Amino acid sequence: MSTLFLICFLVGLGVSAVSLFASFLHLHHGGVHFHFHHGSGSSLLKNASDFFGSLFNLAAITMFLAWFGGVGLLLEQRTHLVSALIVAIAGGAGITGAAAIVRIVQTMRRQEHPLQPIQLVGMIGKLTIPIREGGTGEIVYTVDGKRRCSGARTEDRRAIPRDTEVVITRYDKGIAYVCEFDRMIAR
Repeated sequence: MSTLFLICFLVGLGVSAVSLFASFLHLHHGGVHFHFHHGSGSSLLKNASDFFGSLFNLAAITMFLAWFGGVGLLLEQRTHLVSALIVAIAGGAGITGAAAIVRIVQTMRRQEHPLQPIQLVGMIGKLTIPIREGGTGEIVYTVDGKRRCSGARTEDRRAIPRDTEVVITRYDKGIAYVCEFDRMIAR
């Protein structure tokens, strides 16, 4: 049994360490997720299936292995309990560790808020780099009190000089399409 506990502990600890190191390098370990599909059943069933479904991800599995292996090794070396009892206690510790990591991740996800899209159409800005005929310049504008800049073009490929006040008419693939403010008002 010692070998099983040691392997579980080392695999759990090793994968956790690699995941932690990879997160510092902004790499992704691509965990395996199993999702339980459920219909319009009760919210208790939904919560239970979400919780147990989320137990089958890389973080929960590695936490289970680390705690199962670590507690199993300690009990095997420090006590005179029978193997079946050691496996049961180590299994309980592993499940507790996996459930704890799942709860932490669920709490963090509940606190996430998606970014609200910024409506740029109609925003007024100023060209800091002129738009040459058929080319791209640069616009500076303010959103929520912060200066932002973007590449800028005109729909009709006209040139617009630097320091001209412009209105964003469309935003596509990182480029603001603009029209001179004076020209827009004249329409």
